[in-house]
Amino acid sequence: MTLYEHLPAEVRGTVDALVAELQPQPWPTRFLALIGLLGEKLEVRTEREPWNLIQEWAALMTATLEHLQPDSSVVECLGLMSISFNDRWRAQALGQIERDLTVLDRLVAACPDWGDIVDSVLEANQRRPIKATRAR
Repeated sequence: MTLYEHLPAEVRGTVDALVAELQPQPWPTRFLALIGLLGEKLEVRTEREPWNLIQEWAALMTATLEHLQPDSSVVECLGLMSISFNDRWRAQALGQIERDLTVLDRLVAACPDWGDIVDSVLEANQRRPIKATRAR
């Protein structure tokens, strides 16, 4: 079962719209659009701590990747896989990143804030663990 299938109908509608918009685009464009979505969510936040919004974004991104067929040969997709909620993708991506240290350099070249994004996702997961993580 996919994360998408567990999401409320309203959120699945958002994912469907993202998939329709991103499907014809190459991975670098998809990557920047999904990172831009995170920035948009954080700009309009009303709560003081961003942890819930970061986790919501990670869920949207993961569900969107489920429909876009991740490609670990593309560095931008590999980066998204490494911070997704999909354990298999995350392990695969982190293994590749450990074996090829140029991946991080290429991700930072594509998105200078990449290190901060990764740190924010990790911190969000520590501060506000999602239910699935607590159940493991």
